[in-house]
Amino acid sequence: MARHPEKYQQIRKMLEANAAKIYPMTLRGTEEQLDATATFESGMRQRLDGREDLVKAMIPKFAPGCRRLTPGPGYLEALKKDNVDFITTQISEVTPEGIKLISGEEVNLDVLVCATGYDVEAPPTFELVGRNGTRLVNKWKPHFQSYLAVAVDEFPNFFMIGGPNSGLGSGSLISVFEAQSDYIVKVIRKMQKEDYSTIEPKPERVGDFSQYVDEYFKGTVYTDECSSWYRAGRLGTRIVALWPGSSAHCLEILRAPRWEDFIYESADKTGNQLRWIGNGWSLALTEGDASWFLEDEVVDVPVEGEPEQSEYYKKHAFSH
Repeated sequence: MARHPEKYQQIRKMLEANAAKIYPMTLRGTEEQLDATATFESGMRQRLDGREDLVKAMIPKFAPGCRRLTPGPGYLEALKKDNVDFITTQISEVTPEGIKLISGEEVNLDVLVCATGYDVEAPPTFELVGRNGTRLVNKWKPHFQSYLAVAVDEFPNFFMIGGPNSGLGSGSLISVFEAQSDYIVKVIRKMQKEDYSTIEPKPERVGDFSQYVDEYFKGTVYTDECSSWYRAGRLGTRIVALWPGSSAHCLEILRAPRWEDFIYESADKTGNQLRWIGNGWSLALTEGDASWFLEDEVVDVPVEGEPEQSEYYKKHAFSH
């Protein structure tokens, strides 16, 4: 790959584009979603052929994607082996010898593997206290709420990477984390330049995003009847782990902060929030280039028509 960076880049772009473009499969009732359901069921039936008990137990009623997809090559075939007992009876307790089922049957075991999944509702391992003694662990009851998955009201100067509703059902999660990082850097630069001591999202905007999240997921496979770590309480209706949209949508939303959605406190003791503009001087006059605006790389020649019609913006959405 080091000898052929262009080929490597093509492969990377192909993989990322394909991962992002499966997004329609997550929307209930789309052609892509219906095709995926039929394909998954057909494949499972073929691999479980001859074992109707396994077909009945393993093929879910919910659509692909409601729970995280786990390909597990060889898993379904292994269930058909003669040395495998497939038991669906619930466990009532763990005993020194193994497990006891609710039917009263005891199963002796050498090893018990507990696949309990993720606890995405667990608060940070360190305590976070915001305004008026508000504790984040209490703020996030009965479920997580945030502003665009990066900030929380009543917690000034607190921003998150990988916060609630940051995950993806399709696309590159790394690209989202990078976008969140860029977003936070823009916030820090604004605070430094404009001399703010604190910044936090307005509670009304947190409420707006929360409402948007709930409405969006009603039309997706994620709210089918399944137990999933994507949602609050696993069986609840609130999706707390996933971004309400595609990966491309998330990158576009985070590209330009909407500053009017925040509350600010100025660090200036005089109360004049425009004192940051300084004394009229610019470093361009003393240390830089006083005619920098004439450099070729700076001059932005307008394209004919609208700016979003340029080749650059045809690749992704135009934004201010």
